[in-house]
Amino acid sequence: MLILTLFAQWINPSLRLIFFAPFLVIVYYQKSYVSALNYSFLSGLIIDIFTSPTRFGLTALNYTVTSALIYNQKKNFFADNLMTLPLMTFLFSIISSVIGIILLSIFSKSINFSYFFIFSDLTLMPAFDALFSLCWFILPSLFFGKNNRQSNNYGA
Repeated sequence: MLILTLFAQWINPSLRLIFFAPFLVIVYYQKSYVSALNYSFLSGLIIDIFTSPTRFGLTALNYTVTSALIYNQKKNFFADNLMTLPLMTFLFSIISSVIGIILLSIFSKSINFSYFFIFSDLTLMPAFDALFSLCWFILPSLFFGKNNRQSNNYGA
């Protein structure tokens, strides 16, 4: 995930995919609440260190608060369903975008809202994050691996 994050920022800085979102969603299904928060904080810290144009620590805070809010949603989405990872990634991305907007407006700079901004950051980019999780995590296991989702529980 780190390599994708670093290269995506160098190749196209306007690409705002959250490459760690599928990883964090998988962590929700494998680890405890406190461990998931720790992974979220460390993932955000890695983003802050290597690629974040915002103030240091905002991405870590964003990912941690987002994880705290949606961790219990794993009860509503089962790990053996193919669409769980993309849906939870979509949910993570939307909530992370909203929290990011709030944190940026509090700590950094004001944001100019427009219909395009709302469409791109709250609809289009979360959809691309969900598509990324589907293409990167689900489809390769369907095409190249045994379809063993029910006993696998996302690798647990």
